[in-house]
Amino acid sequence: MASLNTRSGALGKRLAHHLLSRTTYNITPTRIDYFATRTATQAVNELFDPNGSPPLYPDGPLDATGVKIFSDSDYKHEPGFSGYNGGNRRRAMESWRTYEAMGATNAKWKIIHYFNSIFSVFNQGLIYGHHYWRFLEKMAFGDLKSFALKITYNHEMLRYLNNNVNRKNSPNENYAREFLELFTILKGPQIATGNYTTYTEADISQAARVLTGIISNTNVQGVDPDTGILMGYNLASQHDTGNKTFSSAFQNRTIIGRSTAATITDEIADFVDMVFDQLATAKSYVRKMYTFFVSDEISTEAENDIITPLATQLLNNGYDHVAVMKTLFKSVHFYDEDDTNSNDEIIGGKIKSPLELLLTTKNQLEATHLRDPNNGSYYDQIFRIDWAYLCSLHLTVTGKDTRGPVTVEGFPGWNDGGVSRNWFSTNYVYYRFTYGVSFRRGRVRNTGTFFPYRADMLAWVERNIDVSGGPGTPQSPIGAADSNVLINGMLGYLLVEVPVGDRLCYFQKQLLGGLSTINWFTAWSDYLTTGVDTEV
Repeated sequence: MASLNTRSGALGKRLAHHLLSRTTYNITPTRIDYFATRTATQAVNELFDPNGSPPLYPDGPLDATGVKIFSDSDYKHEPGFSGYNGGNRRRAMESWRTYEAMGATNAKWKIIHYFNSIFSVFNQGLIYGHHYWRFLEKMAFGDLKSFALKITYNHEMLRYLNNNVNRKNSPNENYAREFLELFTILKGPQIATGNYTTYTEADISQAARVLTGIISNTNVQGVDPDTGILMGYNLASQHDTGNKTFSSAFQNRTIIGRSTAATITDEIADFVDMVFDQLATAKSYVRKMYTFFVSDEISTEAENDIITPLATQLLNNGYDHVAVMKTLFKSVHFYDEDDTNSNDEIIGGKIKSPLELLLTTKNQLEATHLRDPNNGSYYDQIFRIDWAYLCSLHLTVTGKDTRGPVTVEGFPGWNDGGVSRNWFSTNYVYYRFTYGVSFRRGRVRNTGTFFPYRADMLAWVERNIDVSGGPGTPQSPIGAADSNVLINGMLGYLLVEVPVGDRLCYFQKQLLGGLSTINWFTAWSDYLTTGVDTEV
């Protein structure tokens, strides 16, 4: 039986690696070793501490002088680099997000991308897009119900799904439809024409009436008191002030219409409360949480023993998604210790998104930046040049456009059937396999294109595998002089599940090239003595 009981005892390296891989992008040998000594409760509490990882660049992307490019308080403030065009400005915005995600030591940016997988936006507007991501960042440790209300007023969302043109005399149902169908309660089985069990077509029309009159205008803005991010505002003259009555899916509830700019938000909050009062809404979020963080598939057992109780917790605790995540990540189920079925493995059972592959590879290999941080143009190099290659070349060609998903349904690797398997296809497999070479050379494979990181694997081995000194003797090799210790040690830090059998032999053959383990001992010993690295 799947169990939410809290796992006891130290995690050990394998389970610590598993937890880090699902909750952060910052996975290093040192962090794996540290969390291996922690219990699930200790580790999860640290990873979900909202103050546990201060932002690297709290003001967002900076120009070459350290001045922020985008202001939280002014949509028109765009200093930036000299001659800085729209494409480079967009890449600077994307680069800031990527750097923050790469450096965060808590779960903040995994939560942000979880939010983005639900409330999907394709960022076209430069400043609007930046404020969308700043909003996600500031709300990461908030609650889902407040998030849903606030994002309804987000400028990027208002424009993306046309709610900025939703008027009382010309209603636009686009956002109202997606709010129910994709963002919150989701469709259930269709049981009649226009009736999807959890809501009806008539409910969409009523929701659109509730949402009339929210304006996205850079000349007149509201400011969200909780985040400080500028937001849309209510225009009472364009709001449908009548009462709105919903179907039996929502207990035939009536939302009382409001007529002033100050009270229209209360009406919309009543609508959000009504949607979030449904257990079906809580279950939809927990299922998304489960497929995003845990497993691509939800078995009947997991539905009954994991999804339903977590949904009840979410509903009864004001949609505090962090509390639910902590319950899940502390559980024996998350560590796959509640069954012996080898056909439904959770550990190692998800394929990384291109972004996750890039960031975790950089951190696991402890790759160093090839720019000089003391150089006066360092910020320019980070936010404009370097990540132009990483974001535009590597992420886009591997299936994840950094501007966001091209449809409101979200990225297929996060939301479609099969989920993470959609990150891996014949279109992208070559590019995924070139990551290692790019990190080794500091150049994109088969090109002279600059790659801003380089990994020194010999130094990495000495730092992380050769810790006991050595080399010992041919009969009793020590540390990295022992090819088996080297291979298992490297795989333990780079893969959650260390291969066995023929798969492990593959790596041994790659290292030894048909030679004996004694040959490797001799080569490593010579390297330690001479510093010449040609053979090793």
